[in-house]
Amino acid sequence: MVNGVENVVLIRDEVGGVELENVREVTEDVLEEMGFENVEFSVVFVDSLQARRLNEEYRKMDYVPQVLAFPMSRKTDKDGLVRLGDVVICVEEWNEEVERFRKEKMKVLKEWIKHGIRNLLK
Repeated sequence: MVNGVENVVLIRDEVGGVELENVREVTEDVLEEMGFENVEFSVVFVDSLQARRLNEEYRKMDYVPQVLAFPMSRKTDKDGLVRLGDVVICVEEWNEEVERFRKEKMKVLKEWIKHGIRNLLK
């Protein structure tokens, strides 16, 4: 439902092996918790080389980030959706965070998606 209160979640796994259905559920929960309606939001999973390259190219910083945010718009398009943008997550950093701090994988993802969305809105 595009013109109702339905959010659109796009997920791209460029690394392979990410549990996409769990990611969709976590992302939809985050959007609901944060009070978003009628937004399109993308989560992209990359490896450390891609994360470093994006960080260098767009932020001029030479390190592997956990999360990057690429905002698009805060205005409603003709189809009724606000396209928030993309949050890019480095899979190796995500796995390292889970292992190092013995956290649940989806809890870390939820924290990182919230962080990424806050950055999209800055």
